[in-house]
Amino acid sequence: MPEHAQALATLVAHNREHLQTYLPAVVQLDAYGEAQAYLQAAVARAASGEVLEWHVFSGTALCGSIRLKDIDTADHNARIGYYLGQQFQGRGIASAAVRAVLAHAFGALQLHRIELQCAAGNHASRALAERLGFAHEGVLRQGELLNGVFVDLHVYGLLQAEFVPEGAALSLA
Repeated sequence: MPEHAQALATLVAHNREHLQTYLPAVVQLDAYGEAQAYLQAAVARAASGEVLEWHVFSGTALCGSIRLKDIDTADHNARIGYYLGQQFQGRGIASAAVRAVLAHAFGALQLHRIELQCAAGNHASRALAERLGFAHEGVLRQGELLNGVFVDLHVYGLLQAEFVPEGAALSLA
């Protein structure tokens, strides 16, 4: 994955305004050096089992990233997060990528529950969660500080037994 540093920096640089709204930390990856350091750290986190991260491609173009984090092997649960460049949205790419990671999480990783959190104003992520069968479990009032403002977070959960793997033919290499 460190070989994707330049593509990641370019993707983020071209989507600064789009990403700033809900993922201000990602905006820091808009230069090669920062992207390279981040990806090297991601490899280390994956080796420890702390976070698993994949890059999402459309053809040969890097279009986003998806990760499982807060992986708890004792309780068999994790949280999922993702982003796509604005120019790649509306094509079903995020749905397919999330579904593929869920298939991996519930299959190979034998997790029982996946949680997805998103800011109240992030209607695209809320729609994705609902489209993939996540149950809306509640709202964490002012649960995240985004760009200097506390925002509510919607919490969604999906259990292994509720997961519908159709369309999960993507490979996670």
